Parts: sequence; C-alpha cells; structure tokens
Amino acid sequence: MDFSDIGKRLKEKRKALNLNQAQFAEMVDLSVDYISKLERGERIPKIPCFVSLLNALDLSADEVLSENLNKSYVSRTSEYLDRIGKLPKKEQNLIFNMIELFLDK
Repeated sequence: MDFSDIGKRLKEKRKALNLNQAQFAEMVDLSVDYISKLERGERIPKIPCFVSLLNALDLSADEVLSENLNKSYVSRTSEYLDRIGKLPKKEQNLIFNMIELFLDK
C-alpha cells in the first residue's frame, strides 16, 4: 500500500479547505508533527484516527484509498452515473456517445 499517496490526498483536501497543518491538527486533536508525517506518508493512522481525519475533511475512505482499492472504480462509476442521470437527456446522450466512441477506438 502506498502511504504517501494517502497522505497526498489528505493534504490536497486540507489545502482545498484552506486549512494549514496547525488548524487541521487542532480540528482533529493531533499534533502538527503527526499531520506532517501523515501527509508525507511516514505514518499511517489507526482506523479511529483515520475516520476522524476523513470526517474533518469531509472525505470518504474510497476517495483517499482509491489508488489502493480495486472496488473504488465501482464507487466512482456509480457517482458519475448519478450525476449524469441529473442532466437533461440531450446531454446524457452526448456523454454516452462520447464514452462509446472512446471505448470503441
């Protein structure tokens, strides 16, 4: 398992929320040093800590672990289908036609 990839995803989301490491560490009651090591892939949190990190960043485990999970693509595909289903039929058909062209190439 690539721990640096997990840390990278946590860091990206933290930054997207405009949080510095100190702010994030305070939110989850951890040290800045620990957050830094997580983001560099030098530490991997235990499950309760991992859940706390995900909740604080409003992330799913699938989003963070996607590169390490075989089933993550099923989750992403389902999300895309839900989003496509909310589009007008004309746009849905356009997307499905593009997918078919890509898959048939």
